[in-house]
Amino acid sequence: MKNILIVLFLAFSVAANGQTEQTHLPASTSVVGIWRQTGVVNPSTGAYMGLLSGNYKVINPDGTYFTFVSWGTKDPKKGTTIGQYGTYEIKSDSTFVEHITKHTIDPKLNGTSGLLKYKLVDKKTLMVAWKNSNEIWINEEWTRLPLSRQ
Repeated sequence: MKNILIVLFLAFSVAANGQTEQTHLPASTSVVGIWRQTGVVNPSTGAYMGLLSGNYKVINPDGTYFTFVSWGTKDPKKGTTIGQYGTYEIKSDSTFVEHITKHTIDPKLNGTSGLLKYKLVDKKTLMVAWKNSNEIWINEEWTRLPLSRQ
């Protein structure tokens, strides 16, 4: 938990540096923000499965992003890691491209780009779909982190 708070503090600090109030991550109503994966759609059955994963995504207003993973361990040196980082380009109101600079979990993705479909269901919910190595669309639900417990 301490590692998550440190990463979130750093994300807020970096994002706020030089940005106007309109682009602060907590005030955003666009895809820009700090998100936690909260669900996935089973590609075989189409059934939605709610989950509270340790996967987080920070989408910055400057076109950069990173993900981090909280592994659920009590060891502070192994508790949270950066999964990947890179840049993104919004191509339309339903697609964006992630340019992966570094992917620590799957290094063969280093230097690659991938098309993602997205839909902002509401201010708090983002649906994202991406193709896996078998060319199957994986649909995920992400929930915006609130400023406080609500």
